Amino acid sequence: MGGIVVGMDGSNGSAQALKWALEEGRLRGGEVRACFVVDRIYTEPEWASLIIPSADELLREGKRLLADAVTKAGGGEDVRQEVLIGEGHGPAKALLDAATGADMLVVGSRGRGGFQGLLLGSVSQQVLHHAKCPVVVVPAA
Repeated sequence: MGGIVVGMDGSNGSAQALKWALEEGRLRGGEVRACFVVDRIYTEPEWASLIIPSADELLREGKRLLADAVTKAGGGEDVRQEVLIGEGHGPAKALLDAATGADMLVVGSRGRGGFQGLLLGSVSQQVLHHAKCPVVVVPAA
């Protein structure tokens, strides 16, 4: 499989990670797979639809955000775009699974949530500790 997998969440940090991954992919002549994760925990149980969007709506929005980010970063048809469904283990597990066999996994240092004073977000920390391939953590601009 090979190539570069980059995790996206719509944050400025993930946009920087995507730009870095696109440049690296062009230098290496390899595929870049931009992955946006929708966590299943937000789509279950059934009553959750009363307070949050449906799984289909979350997937549609994920695709839209991902396509916008790829376009803004200067990527086009050379970037494979995937919206992944997390299985209740959060984005890190889904990204680690997506990076199986990849040459590299790229994430931003900080995502959308959590405590802003931390140097690394929870996803970047988890992939650093558990990835089976090299990991690049790109700092926000």
